[in-house]
Amino acid sequence: MERDILRVYRCACGQERPDIAEFMLAALEKLDREREGFALTERPLMEAYRDIASRPGEPRCAAQRLSTSKSEPHS
Repeated sequence: MERDILRVYRCACGQERPDIAEFMLAALEKLDREREGFALTERPLMEAYRDIASRPGEPRCAAQRLSTSKSEPHS
């Protein structure tokens, strides 16, 4: 399921739909918290984070959400 969500995340970014990309990234984060035993580099969430980091200077879809989520307490 994570691979499908990553695909939709990338599609949303490509179509400049940050609202959908943020939703997909949140789903990847939730699923990643529930998974153990996988190498960090094999996790789809890490691939999404690498996508965000690889595009400096461009609109980065959910990158803004990442920077604000670190400063906001989770409810």
